[in-house]
Amino acid sequence: MENGSRRMKRRGLIFAPLSFLLALAAVVFGFSVFFRVHIITVSGNSRYTEEEIISASGIEQGDNLLFINRGTMTARINTHLPYVERATIRRRLPNRLDIQVTESSAIALLDSTEGTWVIDRNCKLLAEADSSTDASGLIAIDGLTAADPEVGAVAVGAGSDGQKIAYLQDILTAFSELGMQSDVSSMDFSNPSSPTFRYLDRFTVRLGPNEDLDYKFQLLLSAVARMSEGDRGTLDLSIDHRVHLTYE
Repeated sequence: MENGSRRMKRRGLIFAPLSFLLALAAVVFGFSVFFRVHIITVSGNSRYTEEEIISASGIEQGDNLLFINRGTMTARINTHLPYVERATIRRRLPNRLDIQVTESSAIALLDSTEGTWVIDRNCKLLAEADSSTDASGLIAIDGLTAADPEVGAVAVGAGSDGQKIAYLQDILTAFSELGMQSDVSSMDFSNPSSPTFRYLDRFTVRLGPNEDLDYKFQLLLSAVARMSEGDRGTLDLSIDHRVHLTYE
């Protein structure tokens, strides 16, 4: 009886891991058969078609929904479609994949070591400007040069212009969030510690260093709202957290 009991225990020790492996193989097989991508939805797009976004993502009908790499797909979309600012990919079991994109808007023109480029608020290089580029409404940026430009990449400052790019990103983002971009015609980064921009075609605004930008822009908007249409000059925001107007 004891020998028989020992034999049964040995068989149990052998069959337990085997059963586990068989169960695991069944699960893997189930994953490989089910959860296939049959439906792909795209939302938030206007510049690119659904087909262009799906193609850029690299996803194909029949791919396993659970095994796709969403990070890789997002990176592919951002690289191949420069006017996509952000892409979000969600799985919807059992067979659906949702791709939601936020598209970039051209906001400014930036000089580079290889021509002039159209950029978005994040200083992403959207396209090289040429004779067919509609520059109306785009902010002309002086005193700053990007190096080694590449479509879809964020601009990198040439030489000592690296810090200027970071400051420019903050300013353009503020313009976009406050709806000011259409009222700004040009910017000058010749003085990196106090860039200026032309506002409402009436004021030259001096910002000072890259600090308290939100507060400075709120000061600016509040001050201009109280001025008359005939007021023109330089608005200096770089002194004692107040707006100083020097009339033309």
